[in-house]
Amino acid sequence: MTAQLVKRGKPLEPIWTAPIPALTCRDGVPQLKDAVGDFLGDLLLEYGVIDAQLVVSLPRQAAHWRVVDWPAGHQQANSVGDLRALNPDLGWPFPLEQAYIDVQPLAGLAASSLVIAAERSVVDAWVEVFAIAGGTLQHLLPSQLCMMWGLRDELAATPASSLVALLQPLDQQTNLIVWNKGVPEFERMLPGPMVDLIPALKQSLDFYRNLKAPQAPVRLLLSAPLDDAASLEQALGLEAELVDRDGFGSLCLQGLASLELVQ
Repeated sequence: MTAQLVKRGKPLEPIWTAPIPALTCRDGVPQLKDAVGDFLGDLLLEYGVIDAQLVVSLPRQAAHWRVVDWPAGHQQANSVGDLRALNPDLGWPFPLEQAYIDVQPLAGLAASSLVIAAERSVVDAWVEVFAIAGGTLQHLLPSQLCMMWGLRDELAATPASSLVALLQPLDQQTNLIVWNKGVPEFERMLPGPMVDLIPALKQSLDFYRNLKAPQAPVRLLLSAPLDDAASLEQALGLEAELVDRDGFGSLCLQGLASLELVQ
């Protein structure tokens, strides 16, 4: 867990991080809600922010996303209701009727939208956790949406002819997302160790480019510092750019502030 005080959309020091207690969560879902709630409550007390308004990103594993095309050729006003009525098979581990759904328009693509969903029981569990912690939960958002907003300046500054490949180092793995014309179109979980990451990343980029954009150059972004990034650059012939988080502790925290939900 990474947390930070924010005032008028600007980060304040210090950034504080702490590991969630072992065995209390699995795949982004609280397994022992009382234990996680007590842990978070103790942290809020320790840092003197028990009365703070909390704007929180769900764990990455707790939400899923897809780009969908609308049969009418454009997103409808009641897009969530329309999506539930269509009930498409999005390959998620839960039916839409059991999920909270957010539908985001995509710039320049009136016929398509970004759909992000999380299972109701998972969201409700996190709401209960923060109630146990004693904090005031103002907003609970999918990490994918937070990350997208944290990356919006880089996406806007990249030519439409170029792909954006974002690498997010995790504990034992590396998450890859490829953006094409501002749309997240390809995601893979890759190995963490550099010796395995390099061939897996090269294979993934080659696969996507051959499928969708054979001639497109690639802009390689890192959400956080990556050990031995120079080896990666040399192997791929690309410059690895560290995303400027502007003083925030993570790309998701930057995105939360960018959404202007924290005042």
